Amino acid sequence: MWVSIALSDEYYSIYRLPIEIIDLPSGYTVGNNLPETVTVRLKGDGWKLMSFELGSSKSYYVSVKGDSGVISANLLTNVENNPWLATGINILDITPKNIRIVVEAIAEKKLKIIPELKLDFKEGYSLASKVIVEPESVLFRGPFSIICQMETYKTKEISLKNLDQRTMLQAEVEELRGFEPAQKVVNIILDVQRIVENTISDIPVNVINKPSNVDVVLIPNSVSCTFRGGVNILGKVTSADIIATVDYYSVISDTLGFIRPEIQSPENLNLLSVKPDKLKYVIKKY
Repeated sequence: MWVSIALSDEYYSIYRLPIEIIDLPSGYTVGNNLPETVTVRLKGDGWKLMSFELGSSKSYYVSVKGDSGVISANLLTNVENNPWLATGINILDITPKNIRIVVEAIAEKKLKIIPELKLDFKEGYSLASKVIVEPESVLFRGPFSIICQMETYKTKEISLKNLDQRTMLQAEVEELRGFEPAQKVVNIILDVQRIVENTISDIPVNVINKPSNVDVVLIPNSVSCTFRGGVNILGKVTSADIIATVDYYSVISDTLGFIRPEIQSPENLNLLSVKPDKLKYVIKKY
């Protein structure tokens, strides 16, 4: 009885409601940033406010009435578009009172997905190769003026801790007003491995771009390279997988008496050192 009497009194309450744009013309969407929420100050008897609290609709709907272009909308005049505002509830104030809406044509474009990841690894472990996203790109529909300038699209942030093995997971693409993805979820593969170091010896050094009547003798003519990488990748690397070269034009332009070899290695390996890193040379002409 006491509750019934108490809820019969008038109360004031403030709510922050997300803004939803309705009555967009076919093939059009919102092409500008809008306030995420509108703040409304309501007055009504306790029973009505309680019904609002328990109701499913918690958005403030703003109609563009099928128009396109730049529209200035007064939020107070959109009260009729909000059925949750039952008899007995009055809006005393609303902020902001006006919003600017840009309604423009929808365009389609494939955008590369960039995963937003916060990764923490067990000691001695890390990514052994780049993060794989499947599919790499997704078709999006969105405002022409914005999507035509975009090349990438982010996922929602994912945090993972104590990683020590290959991991597969799913990530949802970020939600942006006016954008509609062909698929909302992508697969992410994390190639997590123990990170080790290994030295590859007896890698022959070849001289490239050398004229047929010239020979260049390198002293020494082989090097050793130390790499850091994932144990499953680095453990399979041999000297045949490493290419060490010296460019003839670098030799003839040298003024120091030695030349540094260029090293090409398989992807996902980090070159730590080359020994020796300086090679002497003798040029022979025939």
